[in-house]
Amino acid sequence: MLAPLTHDDPGEIGGHRLLARLGHGGMGTVYLARSATGRTLALKTMHAHIASDPAARIRFHLESDAARIIGDHHGAAVFAADPAAETPWLATEYVLGPPLDDAVALCGPLPEASIRALGAALAGALAQLHASDVVHRDLKPSNIMITAYGPKIIDFGIARAAGDDRLTRTGTAAGTPAFMSPEQATGQEHTPAGDVFALAGVLVFAATGHGPFGTGQAADLLYRVRYSDPDLMGLPAGLAAVLSGGLAKNPAHRPTTQGLAAELHDGRGQFADHLPDGVLTDIGRRATEVWQHRPYRLPVPADHAVAPTAPAARATSVGRRKALAIGGGSLLAVAGGGAGWWTLRGGRKPNTQSAKSPTVLWRRSIVTAPPADLGRPRLIGDRILVASEGGLTALDASTGRTIWSANPVLSPWDVATDGENLYAVDYSLSPTEGLRIVQIDLEDGSLGDPLIDTKAYNGKLLGNQLLDVTEDIAWLLTARAPATDADTPDSTHPDRGWLLAAFSLSDGTKRSEVALDAKYPEDYPWVIGMRTSGSLLVLFFRTEAGGVEALVCDKKSGKAAWRDTLPLKADDAARSPMAVDRDNLYVASDGLSARRLSDGEEAWTYRDARASYGAPTVHEGVVYAVEDTGPCALVAVSAATGKLLWREKEPVRSGNELEVAPSVDEHFVYKHSAAGVRAIDLGTHASVWLHDKRLDRFSALSAPGLLIGFEENGLIALRPDGTSGPPSSSS
Repeated sequence: MLAPLTHDDPGEIGGHRLLARLGHGGMGTVYLARSATGRTLALKTMHAHIASDPAARIRFHLESDAARIIGDHHGAAVFAADPAAETPWLATEYVLGPPLDDAVALCGPLPEASIRALGAALAGALAQLHASDVVHRDLKPSNIMITAYGPKIIDFGIARAAGDDRLTRTGTAAGTPAFMSPEQATGQEHTPAGDVFALAGVLVFAATGHGPFGTGQAADLLYRVRYSDPDLMGLPAGLAAVLSGGLAKNPAHRPTTQGLAAELHDGRGQFADHLPDGVLTDIGRRATEVWQHRPYRLPVPADHAVAPTAPAARATSVGRRKALAIGGGSLLAVAGGGAGWWTLRGGRKPNTQSAKSPTVLWRRSIVTAPPADLGRPRLIGDRILVASEGGLTALDASTGRTIWSANPVLSPWDVATDGENLYAVDYSLSPTEGLRIVQIDLEDGSLGDPLIDTKAYNGKLLGNQLLDVTEDIAWLLTARAPATDADTPDSTHPDRGWLLAAFSLSDGTKRSEVALDAKYPEDYPWVIGMRTSGSLLVLFFRTEAGGVEALVCDKKSGKAAWRDTLPLKADDAARSPMAVDRDNLYVASDGLSARRLSDGEEAWTYRDARASYGAPTVHEGVVYAVEDTGPCALVAVSAATGKLLWREKEPVRSGNELEVAPSVDEHFVYKHSAAGVRAIDLGTHASVWLHDKRLDRFSALSAPGLLIGFEENGLIALRPDGTSGPPSSSS
């Protein structure tokens, strides 16, 4: 995905002209570049503050060497590099094809023929690497590019010579937990057999859509890698027999790369012949995009120090709390909020008379936490908050530039907002320290002094969730402090049951407490949505089987009004906000139904006997959902009566229309599909434009002036009225 250059990106590096950004992370930035001879390249740089570390420069040099060793058949050809430059850089071939994880997201699990051809080719690539006594150590789907001629392995940032531990701290694990070998997970030497283990895990992911050890926090994954059997559900029997050997806990019991390649494929035929049509189409699209791309540089922000009218920069404050361990996860949805698209305050209203396609204001490569971890970014003022395994990142909504990143938050699902401020659970190192809630400074990401500080609750619990902040009241899922003062490993789990607690942020007092009598699964987070409606709390819980249970109870007494299992999958429900108003909870499966909040009884059901329905959205007395009767039409139903108000004119079907809930603004309803995001006019009920990017990682939240949508690994900011430039606050 190509993103504009920022105002402070250089124009060229090492004689290569920069055209666009391909990615940006904690180590550096990757650019699309063009050499003086016209060759298109991927140019990787290192951040200046990291380049000052001699060990980091050595790793960068080793990465260049490893990329050269694997060669241009199995990897991206290295054309030039300067690890000794003030800003170290590496120029490689720009690989025309998607990463493996993108290919699976696009087409679903790959067929067995694709897996066998892919696995044999990757085994050959690793064999070439191992023949030079180099191990990759971080083989994962995002580091494997799929081209028409075969896969290419990239990103050798932590590769090293076999047996060389000089750049690895004793007892630590470097790599990606979901695809680590057991020996790597414990900080032991990672041999070529460790790369075989990772390759087997990658092929399980490609064939099933899930990794062999699931998802979740790094500690949970590392435990499963070491002690649990791999999850081979959905794997064809022939592949299961081969890959289970590669996932053996004992390195000596795993096949060699040559043996694995021989078991997977005979090497006959062209690699492209084994790829699904969708992957081949995406390869062609990427090739076209590179040559049609027009370089664009974002303007200098108005508040930047070099802008002519900019005021003096404000010194950022220093964080006052201790840094916390960084973990994976997500921002939990604020009550009534959506995810994936945000309002930019003061934005221009779209022109309802125009059928222009939207214009792209900016693109940004950034990874969000997955839906299973409630990875919903959100807007607070002009800040977009994104959560990933690296912590929290704040972006400028009008330019997409990073304001701050790697905020020290242990579990991003313990973060919530009241729409103006950002709050988090400040995790304790010991349960005797109690539970604290702090405010996060939106200017620099630092943690403030505690607003809530109580010894009555266990602040060390991994399952603590900051569920909602509304009108000064913060709601948490937590548990009481242990009965004993001893700090044991079990202190991370409750010994006296889970409960909901509400606190006033202004005076720090507890307002209510609701005990939960049900057993909830061990995986976090449990609560995938919460709303307050009058005197009631409405919660969605993840069940042991991965389903959804609704609980509606009184705020003060804790008495349950009703509890019931809903026809939903937890991960699907986590993609979209809860559809709740003051009267009803709205759910959809083979019908679109309203459940009364007061007693859980069905108020009405709208149903076509031939149809299934996607996640609903309720807005100003109307419930919107996608109805699948062959063509996938958006329907609008009265929230009061369940009567059909209108149906989309001339709907089409392109796949995935039921994945996430539609979103609504003053003039349009937006729905998602494999073909892209579509705007449907509220007046004519007809489609007015289709933007061809799949932005359906989460359901959309729309607002005048600016739309920000999420792909699997990036953000796109759109002007829905088809004009260019950021929205004007006066329009």
